[in-house]
Amino acid sequence: MNILAGIVIGLAVIGVVLYGAALALTALAEGVGDGCRSIVELLGRKGRNAKAVVPKELTDAGNPMPKVDLDKADFLKNPPTPFIIAAPAPTIFNTRIDRLTAPLAEPTDEIDIGSIGSLLDMTSFITYEPLLSSLLEKHAYPVAAPQKPGSIPPPPIWTPWMPKLGDPSFAPPHYSSWLSFLNGFVDNAHKSEVDKFNNAIARKDEILADCSTRNKEIESLAEKAKVDHQKANARLDAAFASATMQYEKDKKTFENANAVEISKAQGVLETLARPADAGLLARIDLALRMAELPSFVSMEGKSRFDETSGILIHEHKFPDLSEIRWVKQIELKSGAVKKPANQKECKEAAAKIYPSLTLRLAAETIRLDTDGIVKGVAINGWADYTEKSTGQRKRAYCASLFANKEQIASLNISSLDPVAAFSSLKGMAAHSLEITPIAPILRLDMTDPRFVDAKEILAKMAEGENLAAMDWEDFEHLCRELFERAFTGSGAEVKVTQASRDQGVDAVIFDPDPLRGGKIIVQAKRYTNTVDVSVVRDLYGAVINEGATKGILVTTSHYGPESYSFAKDKPLTLLNGRELLGLLEKHGYKFRINLAEAKGML
Repeated sequence: MNILAGIVIGLAVIGVVLYGAALALTALAEGVGDGCRSIVELLGRKGRNAKAVVPKELTDAGNPMPKVDLDKADFLKNPPTPFIIAAPAPTIFNTRIDRLTAPLAEPTDEIDIGSIGSLLDMTSFITYEPLLSSLLEKHAYPVAAPQKPGSIPPPPIWTPWMPKLGDPSFAPPHYSSWLSFLNGFVDNAHKSEVDKFNNAIARKDEILADCSTRNKEIESLAEKAKVDHQKANARLDAAFASATMQYEKDKKTFENANAVEISKAQGVLETLARPADAGLLARIDLALRMAELPSFVSMEGKSRFDETSGILIHEHKFPDLSEIRWVKQIELKSGAVKKPANQKECKEAAAKIYPSLTLRLAAETIRLDTDGIVKGVAINGWADYTEKSTGQRKRAYCASLFANKEQIASLNISSLDPVAAFSSLKGMAAHSLEITPIAPILRLDMTDPRFVDAKEILAKMAEGENLAAMDWEDFEHLCRELFERAFTGSGAEVKVTQASRDQGVDAVIFDPDPLRGGKIIVQAKRYTNTVDVSVVRDLYGAVINEGATKGILVTTSHYGPESYSFAKDKPLTLLNGRELLGLLEKHGYKFRINLAEAKGML
């Protein structure tokens, strides 16, 4: 036993000595030269050519991280924006029926002399029946309902990436058994391969660590993308629900507006179908609104029907020919151009406008008399103009025509000479480029806010009472009663105006007689002194401003020569005190006028 132990100890000592010698020899080989290195490599079995095996992905040049994962990561970092449905713009029902109530467009201040002939084109008035009938149709809402798009695609499903990495290997040619003490030579001889093997092991650990970190990052992004995707689809659903709600609201608004328009159209049709003057006046108003006349013609007009006489009176705004630009179309090779008309052309055109427009309006009103209630037609044209002597804006009548229905119906409007036809019907119109005020042939307008209720005066007065000393307001009502009796045969109506708003008019007589009638202005002056000529001038101004056919000035006193001189060539009648008493006596009333007595009492 002791011998065996001694042998083992001896061998160990020999091994240590030899290993130390090997180390020394290796160091010597590194420092001395190839001879000693060769001995070390020989002892280290370098000749066996043992090599370390390292997979490519574990080399420094390898990159096992797949690009597909990078794409997935980018998608998860930037999820798609959800598609939002925009609600359709509301469509409001709108039709031409608005023209029936919309403000009338202002006429232009330019007349193309070539368009004057269209005033007599009877086809240019729109027939209202087809228009309104079309408005009775129920229209479908023209906007399609919103369609929900497909859901937003979810982000790609991410699977944790586990790279397939090979294991490096290296089997150095170590000694076995009792020669293992020489393995130090083997390790030193294969140091580079050992280092390569160890580096590959470290690289593998590094890649696995990076992969684990990246998997955690992308897993977090994937969870966020999943939540964002759910929110995006929720917003999409909310947007669609909002668009649908808005669509239903807009559709309901459209249908309600459609129903309102249908109701309006029905109301208009019912109005137009009314019998007698109600329907006639409504048809005239609508026809004027829908008329397609030259742009210089205003659509502003007003009609009234006198049921007793069967006379239709239409008053219409005419252009002021003194403030019109007259043009004509000249054909050139390059096309039609607009040029100013010369003076002769302007005068010739101006002479046709008022007659043409008056005849056209008369013919249209007759055409619209479907009930056959019209016996005669009066057309009065008025215009706003600037008075040359004062520079003030004035309103005056510039054209007037009265004819019976048969006379107008017999005219072939589209073929006649407007000036000759107008003259044969005894029409009156300004015949120059300047406005010359005329008194209309017939004008009945009893809708005046100035009128007040009548007072019965004559029955309360004592015979022989002094008219010059009576209350001035009672004197106006006395004149009203007197003229009612004087015009009783023609069915005239006399109205008294409010004292504070008379504007130079104390009473108005409406006489429907087609020959002598019209609107007559009355001024009643309970004076004790001579009436000044200025009062007569004021009466004439009131006649012009009111568009009256005549003016009557009644006084308890008398007039001077200047007053009679001013009135002699005008539609004015001056009644002095003596004539007033005579007229009263004619109707059975005996009064007196004593100016001196009145002066002492007043």
